[in-house]
Amino acid sequence: MKTEYRLYRRLALVTFFLAISYFAISQIRVRDEIEFPDIPGYLTLKCDFHMHTVFSDGNVWPTVRPEEAWREGLDAISITDHIEYQPHKEDLPTNHNRSYEIALPKSEELGLLLITGAEI
Repeated sequence: MKTEYRLYRRLALVTFFLAISYFAISQIRVRDEIEFPDIPGYLTLKCDFHMHTVFSDGNVWPTVRPEEAWREGLDAISITDHIEYQPHKEDLPTNHNRSYEIALPKSEELGLLLITGAEI
């Protein structure tokens, strides 16, 4: 009985430490760098100018888009939620600038240029 208890206790401790290790590793942010040569006299930026959030037909909160863009090695993004098509309008109020306002602090934190946009 005592041996079983020790075995379960050790198993629980190993499981606990594995879980903590997994969560610690999952929080590490890694940025993939995309390399393009600059044209003399110009700075080349990697950009995505077509993104949607829950304020349109996307499925993610606006702060997720800057995180994704940063991890993918982008320098600038534009969240371009639809103006006419809003499938979540009963759940989220219509404010065409709200996704930009929510994403801006995260973009600034990551050093990412966020450009106001809309899909019409």
